[in-house]
Amino acid sequence: MKLKGKYSESAVLYAVLLSVAAVLSVVVFVVVLNLTGGSLPGIGTKPAETTTTAAETQPPEEKGYEPDRELADEMKDAVISLISDNYTVLRLYYIRGLSHKDEPYGNAPEDGYYTVDSDKYTNLSQIEDIVDRTFTKEFAEEIKTDPLGYGAIYKTRDNGELGIIANYTPMEYDRSWENPKFEIDPVSDTECGISLKLHEKADNSEVKVKANMIKTDDGWRLTSIIF
Repeated sequence: MKLKGKYSESAVLYAVLLSVAAVLSVVVFVVVLNLTGGSLPGIGTKPAETTTTAAETQPPEEKGYEPDRELADEMKDAVISLISDNYTVLRLYYIRGLSHKDEPYGNAPEDGYYTVDSDKYTNLSQIEDIVDRTFTKEFAEEIKTDPLGYGAIYKTRDNGELGIIANYTPMEYDRSWENPKFEIDPVSDTECGISLKLHEKADNSEVKVKANMIKTDDGWRLTSIIF
């Protein structure tokens, strides 16, 4: 998904200082939920205000890993894309699924899959490409073949159409992705921690979710789904 020029319009927002105590890059993005059309969430970026105070007589703390500016920017760009795609995969496979067409005369499908009814997703590769560009090969394979414990959610039916498993049952999920914030904590040149702040829908209480991304031959990838 292209960001449509938002990077250039807010380039200053990416110039986040690397602090002496630790590397902490904060990016705020807005996910606009669209549960009816299967579209990707919108993204916006905004720096969080931070204040650091320390007595001059205090000895400096030992520095941890510190990436250079180019790598730090690369990590921030990767997190924005990966979290957006993670949310799409979360909806497609775990908490929403795609609408389907009924079989003739209301019969159950012989192959166990209904034909998907979507203008956006019409073939399996469209969905699996999102999975592959978001997660490590091992975890992507798990999502594509058995994410919820009863087989592949999507497949290509004998007639060539995209199918969704007939007994698809979304997992219970009551967290809001509206106005979430995330922080990244680089560990090395090829590994970065992510802390994402979501909210419970029931009482709007904050929930902090941890995740990791690693740099592979194909680029940065999440090691697991972020719930």
